[in-house]
Amino acid sequence: MSETTNLIRTTTSAPTGTRQRHVAALDGLRALAVLAVILYHTGQLPFGWLGVPLFFALSGHFITRTLLNHQELTRGRRAANFFRNRALRLAPLYYLFLIVLTVLALVGYGHGTIGRDLPYLWTGTWDLSAMLPSFQPTPLVLYAHLWSLGVEVQLYVVWAVLTLLLPRRWFVRAVVVLALAGPLLRLGVWLALQVAGYPNEALAPMVVYCNPVSYLDVFAIGACTALPEVRSRLAPVARAAIGLFVLTVAALVSYGLITGTGTWTDLGFPVILFEHYDWVWKYSIAALFFGALVYYAGEDNVFARTLRARPLVRLGLISYGIYLLHVPLFGQLSRLHEPTTGWTAADLLLTAATVGGTWLLAEVSYRFVERPFLRLKKGSLAQELPRSPRADDASVIPV
Repeated sequence: MSETTNLIRTTTSAPTGTRQRHVAALDGLRALAVLAVILYHTGQLPFGWLGVPLFFALSGHFITRTLLNHQELTRGRRAANFFRNRALRLAPLYYLFLIVLTVLALVGYGHGTIGRDLPYLWTGTWDLSAMLPSFQPTPLVLYAHLWSLGVEVQLYVVWAVLTLLLPRRWFVRAVVVLALAGPLLRLGVWLALQVAGYPNEALAPMVVYCNPVSYLDVFAIGACTALPEVRSRLAPVARAAIGLFVLTVAALVSYGLITGTGTWTDLGFPVILFEHYDWVWKYSIAALFFGALVYYAGEDNVFARTLRARPLVRLGLISYGIYLLHVPLFGQLSRLHEPTTGWTAADLLLTAATVGGTWLLAEVSYRFVERPFLRLKKGSLAQELPRSPRADDASVIPV
């Protein structure tokens, strides 16, 4: 068994207060996820929205390990440490962002749209607001992406309840059931909307897309890779998940080429998956694939060693700031050039400016806004970026 695998399996269930280590390849994978999302929003990667469920798979892995850490503490202390650490990680930059939005609303920017949405943004329920009959998508290229942060926090609460209240064997069983129940959970959300008489049928798939219930399966799949009793059986499942995803994409792309529907551009995974109730099964296939990526990123292989490249690890380290800030920056830069669906020189320049500018802003944010609060965390995974990572180094970085 590889050293990296031993590291994950040992630290996941460590009963003492020893600080858990965090495999750097997982942050390299997080870097790929955030780059995919940026390229999607800039119009260069039509299937780049899949970076969002990949984030949730990674979160399921990290959060499960964090919640199972420090078994010597009482459940109340572990819960207090967990929510305190999550608040220290997410709240400073998020609420600074909201302060700026509030100022913009006060000076009339957005013609009332921001003011309409601020109550949901401040309470972390922006994703749930889509379920309201009066919901209207924001036309501003500014904060629509914050729905995913609401989903993230809501899944934290669910996971904390499951982890801290259920005995270990029942928690493991619940995780496996949720990992397999994705299609039924999403179908349940859809049926609930129909029973409730949701008035806008065109927006109903977006409600499913933004709903935390829709991501319980990918979060649980990520959690499976952090549970030693499950991870030890995942190798054949991971191979099958990758094969299923590849076959599905090949079939969808072939269909698009034959019919001329253009499916090859988005690999058959258009955002929100409006047609033919694709959200019932395509999300599950993507979730299993991303779980396999998280699994293999924790093994000793070429894939994991590639993800440990220092630029990727650094990008993963500051990916929260990149995700939060790239949309408003792109919105401002796109005023200089209206983006198209093509690969023109102007489009590529706009994309490069968005990536580079956001990276710079995220570095500043991490140093002056995020890191001072991260140093206050208690009982979390180790939080230092290695100074001289080696090719075989399972280095540590913050969650």
